[in-house]
Amino acid sequence: MRLAVVASTRVGTAVVRNRARRRVREAFRIATSYRRAAVGLDVLVNVRPAALTREFLALRDDAAALLAEAAT
Repeated sequence: MRLAVVASTRVGTAVVRNRARRRVREAFRIATSYRRAAVGLDVLVNVRPAALTREFLALRDDAAALLAEAAT
């Protein structure tokens, strides 16, 4: 699986965007350790400002749900 995480300037300053990307990337990393991602799967995630305020466990569960849906 390949993962691309992007955040527009709408999310905030460069520091805030980088923090949001790191949170989402880590959520997907943990989610793939729980569930085997499909081989050859390319995922593009567009980060929203809510990713900064959402609880990390909920973010991880969302990532796992997306991977499960994409695997079917």
